Amino acid sequence: MTNHSTERDLRIERVLAYLVAISIALAVISFVAVVVATAAGLSNFDTGAWPAVITMPYFALPLGVVFIITLLVLNGRRRQREYRNGHN
Repeated sequence: MTNHSTERDLRIERVLAYLVAISIALAVISFVAVVVATAAGLSNFDTGAWPAVITMPYFALPLGVVFIITLLVLNGRRRQREYRNGHN
């Protein structure tokens, strides 16, 4: 395996790891924002950015899980390829 393909694989894994962190962080931040807004007395979440904030966890968390599974599969395939190339 060339150094170029290893660098590319590692770059893809790094981008996926950032995507996992961003998507899950967005979901957690939006959940906390709804809890804080409710505690502050807000009861009408139908206007402004609140509909997007409320629906964020419905999309961000499953997307984060898909990114995690993709990252695990790619990492496993890369390690298996490196093991095969190193032990031939």
